[in-house]
Amino acid sequence: MTTEEDLPFDIRKEPIVLEDLNYGIWYLDAMEHPDRYDGKEIEYTGIVMMPEGFPKGYFVAGRMAMTCCANDMSFLGYACRAGKEQIYPERTWVRIRAKVSFETFSEYNGKGIVLYAQSVQKTRQPAEPVINFAG
Repeated sequence: MTTEEDLPFDIRKEPIVLEDLNYGIWYLDAMEHPDRYDGKEIEYTGIVMMPEGFPKGYFVAGRMAMTCCANDMSFLGYACRAGKEQIYPERTWVRIRAKVSFETFSEYNGKGIVLYAQSVQKTRQPAEPVINFAG
């Protein structure tokens, strides 16, 4: 089990700033321990995806991740409520600052992490767009 001390970022700081590999670590930790992040602010760079059938006003800004090889790449991202923030076209890189909530969301068929965008700014693709857990 991952303890707060094992994490490569300080979850007591707000916003919790997630760069590169730290986004992937946060994503997995938030899936296992959503209570650690409920009500906290996070900031990270992600690529916008618009899943088919997603509710109006929502998008996903996440990152591609690889744990072994190119054949096992997965997109890691949580639903984000845009509110008054602009939703950029799919595959646009954005810098997002959002409040984390653990709540029931119909697309999850239960409870999960939902982000509430406080700011969404178009940005450049990171030098390493894929999070590489393989090292």
